[in-house]
Amino acid sequence: MVVNKPLIYDPPKVIGVPDADVDPEGHIPPPLLLTGIEVVVPLWPEPAKDPVEEDTLTVWFVQTEQTQVRIPNTYKPEDMRPEFIIRIGPEYLKNNGAGELWYELVNSAGNPSESYKRRLTIDHTPVPVDLKEAVFPHANLWGYLNCATNPPLWEGVKVEIPALQGFKVGDRCEVLWRGYSTLNGSGPEIDSARKSVIRLSLSDQDIREGYSLVIEPYGTHVKPMVDNDSATVIYQVFRGTKLVGSSKVALVKIDRIISGDDLPCGP
Repeated sequence: MVVNKPLIYDPPKVIGVPDADVDPEGHIPPPLLLTGIEVVVPLWPEPAKDPVEEDTLTVWFVQTEQTQVRIPNTYKPEDMRPEFIIRIGPEYLKNNGAGELWYELVNSAGNPSESYKRRLTIDHTPVPVDLKEAVFPHANLWGYLNCATNPPLWEGVKVEIPALQGFKVGDRCEVLWRGYSTLNGSGPEIDSARKSVIRLSLSDQDIREGYSLVIEPYGTHVKPMVDNDSATVIYQVFRGTKLVGSSKVALVKIDRIISGDDLPCGP
């Protein structure tokens, strides 16, 4: 490879954390402080192609009075994919305050490149408001979404956020949907099913009556849950960059197997 001028990439994204244009401070939601965060790095231009080549990707998170996070990975041509998910564990998210997240890339010719830095903020201060859990209006009496659900699951899952009395017009509400291969919303998360839905500005009607949303597309966020699985929803309210309310966890069970059938229902 020819030595090139160093490139500067966009800052990395973090699953479950609003982008910088929504929250420049990058507040990490409290549930992620307990489980860790996942950093998304898109495939870079001109990745290694020859069998003898390899690229080294290093993710950094640096915060005052916290051991710096340095996570290097080396990728050969057969390892390349559209994006890479790098996990930073909760042991590095214990200290309150702001830090900087970025990544560096060194290709086979030794050419260095790096991304712009993304500010992330850690705040373990207890949230003063304990909000009612979200509702799944199409779940049956036993809390299931299944092959008999109407409208069918493959049209998406409706979630109702209750009235948000006590909050202000212009506050932001963030809803996080997560899937699990158990009936009680525990164990390893099905990462591919995760979805964050952000309402950038609550209206007076939202506050008085609540609002609803649909988790879709089905193929990405619902279909991974098949047999005696589940999903959870939490929602949080922010005023500017400050978290002012967090809900209890809402659980819905998902079972797309009909007794006697080998294949799950749905497309």
